[in-house]
Amino acid sequence: MKDQRPVTEKERTLAKMAVVAASFAYGVDDHEIMKAPRGHERIYTARHTVYWLLRKSGMTYYRIGAVMDKDHGSALNGVRQINIILELNLKTGFAECVRDASEYYKEFYVPHKAKEKARMMKEMADAV
Repeated sequence: MKDQRPVTEKERTLAKMAVVAASFAYGVDDHEIMKAPRGHERIYTARHTVYWLLRKSGMTYYRIGAVMDKDHGSALNGVRQINIILELNLKTGFAECVRDASEYYKEFYVPHKAKEKARMMKEMADAV
């Protein structure tokens, strides 16, 4: 079952942050992560890392698929692949890239979350 709801601005913003974080960590361009063909292993692993970051942010597989213009099965598979990489915990290879992407994403996400919370608090105060 495909989620038919339109992608929200919040979901788009989280996806942009995740794509930028993965592009920094893997040394690939943003547009390469977003394009449809599988491409090189580094590119599709970066895309899987984006799925993993979005899942860690609380998005469902259906919403990740919607925001990345894929189906939920692609998101599920990508998250599984990254979990396997992390379980192997290799000191070289993509495990370091995943950790770097996670750190970059946190640098973007934490201030964004704080601004979002402040905006919501202001809206609540204005409503009263």
